[in-house]
Formats: sequence, structure tokens, C-alpha cells
Amino acid sequence: MSPKRVLQELADQHLLDGKQRAVIQSVEDKKLFSVHWELRSLLYVGILLFTTGTGWLIYRYIDQIGHNLLILALAVLCAACFAFASRYKGPFTTDRSYSRSSFGDYALLLGCLLFLTLEGYLQYQYTIFGTRYGLVTFLPAILFLTLAYLFDHRGVLAMGLTALLSWIGVTVRPLEFYFKGNLKDMNVLLSALALGILLVVAALVLDRRRIKPHFTSTILTFAGNLVLVALVAGLFNFKEYHPVFAVSLAVACISFDWYARREHSFLFVLMSTFYGYIGATYLVFHYLQLRDEATYLYWIVTGIGITAYLSAHRKV
Repeated sequence: MSPKRVLQELADQHLLDGKQRAVIQSVEDKKLFSVHWELRSLLYVGILLFTTGTGWLIYRYIDQIGHNLLILALAVLCAACFAFASRYKGPFTTDRSYSRSSFGDYALLLGCLLFLTLEGYLQYQYTIFGTRYGLVTFLPAILFLTLAYLFDHRGVLAMGLTALLSWIGVTVRPLEFYFKGNLKDMNVLLSALALGILLVVAALVLDRRRIKPHFTSTILTFAGNLVLVALVAGLFNFKEYHPVFAVSLAVACISFDWYARREHSFLFVLMSTFYGYIGATYLVFHYLQLRDEATYLYWIVTGIGITAYLSAHRKV
């Protein structure tokens, strides 16, 4: 509710007279407001535009600029960003820490994006990793996860986790992953499950030891989606293992729902409900072969039930 509406209601209830309302309204009109998030958003957009422009520059003028000069320029820019972020890095602590410069976090993020551009260009032009495609994503994963904890940067943490997920897929099926990437391959699926469970355990252990506990939600979000997607994919693609994947999905959903209630996080309630509903619906239609009337009734009843459940737990 806006301040004007609040003042109007107070005036209608005769709790404020005209003079008091005018004074409060004058203070409200002259009050400063924060543009912190607007400026942060503009800076992030600027970083994305800069890195996008760098990629376009490489593509458009590579013949005129020259490979070695371009690689040198990218390396210098990347090193400068990391040096700036390191210079203004706050003291390391297992709790939350902050950069001593307003631009330290953005310099680190830009440096990581430039590193990806540089690495990808070196692999494309000189194939420095040869056919060891896993290294292309494994090295950024290790680098970004390390930098995330050293500099306390959630954005870099998310980049590191994304690279780690890609590395698992690339390692199991190097080339086919790019062109036929999915979870229809049991090796890829089991690798995804193993990585997801490992990340969940690591996140909970680090949280229990109070090592960057504010990272826990980010890691669990990545890991939880990975585990739940893999289990749902197992239901869809491996009918002979339906009991195993169904029980595992139920256990995972119940576990995330319990965690959501403990941490008062609606996100994990939504995750457990969404994936659980998909899995249960698939099993119902696969084994019961519902007719048209029963299908409509199922969608109506379960839709109402899910909506009521989420509404009741939106403030969990």
C-alpha cells in the first residue's frame, strides 16, 4: 500500500487531522530513496553487453586484428579485472565478506566472463586442450568455485556450479553430449545424480560448519534441481527401473519439503511439489490408462489440490 493511501485511510478514520497529514506527506515527498538495485542491474547489464561486444568483435574483425594480438588483449583485460578485484578484496572470513570497492564484485564477474571468452577462443583456434573436452569446463569450474569462496561472490559461484554440471556431461559422453545432450543415457543420468547428491551433502556439511552459510541456498537450488530432474528423467526413460526411481523421487521430494519447512523457504516447497507432481502424474497415466472423463477429473482435482497446498505453505 502506498504512503498516500495509508495517510488517506488514517484521515478517513479521523486518526490524523489535515495539518498532521500535510506534514507527514511533505516529509514523505522529500524523502530520499535508494537506487542501489537499479545501479547494480545497470552494471550487470553493462558487463553482459561488454562481453557480448567482445565476442562480436572477435567474430567480425578477427582477420584484421590478428589472433595473437587479440589473445594478448583478452589476457590483459582478464588479468586487470582479477587484479582490481584482488586489490580491493575484503579479508577472508567463513562468514559473509564484502569488497572494499563498489566495483570489486563487478570486476571479478567481468574477469570470469573474459576468462571464458579467452579459453574458448584458445580452444577453438589452437585446440590447446586437444580432444580432452572435459578440461574446457572442468578448469573454469574449479577456478570459479575457488574464486567464489575467496571473494564471497554468489554470481561466480553460480557460474562455477554451471561449469561443473557441464563437465559431468562432457566427461561421460564428450561429443554426443553437445549434439544429443539429454538424460536418456544411464551413465549421464547416474553421473548427474551422483554430482547432485555430492553437492547436497557438501552444502549441508559446509552449512553445519558455518562456512559461507549464505551460499547454502544457491548450491542446494542447483543440486536439488539436478537430482530431481535426473530422477524424473529416470522415470520417463527407464521403465524397467520405475520402482527405484519412483521411491527415490518420493524420498527426495519429502526431504526437500522437510528442509523447506526447517529453513522457511518456499522455493524448496515449490521444487518438491513441482517435481513430485510431474513424477506422480506420469506414473498415474502410465499405469492406470485413464479415460477422457477421468483425465479431466484428475487434472481438475489435482490442480485444485496443488494450488491449495502451495497457497497454504506460501509463508512456510
